[in-house]
Amino acid sequence: MSMKGLEDHKVQGELFVFPGRVFFRGRGLHTEYHSHHASSLLLSMEDQPFRVALSEKEEPAPYRGLLLGPGVRHQLLARTIDMLVIQVVPEMYRIGPGSICEIAGPQIARIARLAAVRKCREVSRATDKILALVEGQGETIEEHPPLDARIEKSLQQIQEALPEILSVMELSIMAGLSEHRFMHLFKKEVGIPVRRYALWARMQKAAFLLQDGRSLTEAAHEAGFSDSAHMSRSFKEFFGISPSSVLGEKAAVMSWFCSELPGKKSQSAETGEHFK
Repeated sequence: MSMKGLEDHKVQGELFVFPGRVFFRGRGLHTEYHSHHASSLLLSMEDQPFRVALSEKEEPAPYRGLLLGPGVRHQLLARTIDMLVIQVVPEMYRIGPGSICEIAGPQIARIARLAAVRKCREVSRATDKILALVEGQGETIEEHPPLDARIEKSLQQIQEALPEILSVMELSIMAGLSEHRFMHLFKKEVGIPVRRYALWARMQKAAFLLQDGRSLTEAAHEAGFSDSAHMSRSFKEFFGISPSSVLGEKAAVMSWFCSELPGKKSQSAETGEHFK
C-alpha cells in the first residue's frame, strides 16, 4: 500500500484518549500492517463490512465486528466505512495474546447504540459496558488470571521512570528474576516484548504532554524519544497511520485527552481537553 493511498483518504471523526485506552469513532481508516500492546475492538457502525488482512499471504476478509488480542499483526481496510475502534491495554482488560474473535451479529447493534456518546466520562462508561458485552464471546477468549504481580509492578516502573528508559537488566533485578525468565514472563503476561511495551508507554506519555500544551518536539523529548520524527515513526509502527492523520491542525479528527476515569471527580473527566 502506498503512502499516497493513505493521504488521499483523510481520517475523520472523534478520538478520545484515556490512560490505557483509546476510543475512536469515524471513517477513513486504512492502515499499514501493524501490531500493538493493546487489544483492539473493531466494529462497523453501518451495514457494510470493513476488511482485515491478518497476513500478506492471504486476501483481506470482511467483518462487521472483530476483537483482536495483543500482538496480532493486521491491516485494517475501512476507508469508506464508519468505524468504532476501541483499544485497551492488558492491564485493564485481559484477552489472551494473539486471540482473534469475530463479534456475533446480535451484539453489533447494541455496541453501536452504546457508542453514541460525546463526553469523556460518558465515553469511558460506554467503553466499560462494551468491553463487558463482548467479554467471553467466542472460544478464543478465555478466563485469564490477573497479571503476575511482578510484571504489574514492572509496568508501573516503566511508566514512572519516563523519560528515562529502564533496561531489561534493571527491570529483571527489581522483579527478582533472571533476564531470560523476566523477558519470557513479561511477553507471556502482556503479549508483547518489554521493549515494545516501553515504546507504547512513551507514546502514551507524549499524548498527554500534548494535552498540556507541549509542542510535538517538546512532547517527544519529555517522553523519551530522540526527536519528533522518532515519535512519528513509532506511532505509525503501532497504529499503521501517521500521527498527523489524527493530531495537528490539518487533521480532520477532534481529539480529546481525558485524564480521569469514572469514579474520579474532575472537570477534565466530564469535558476532556481538546487538542487539534
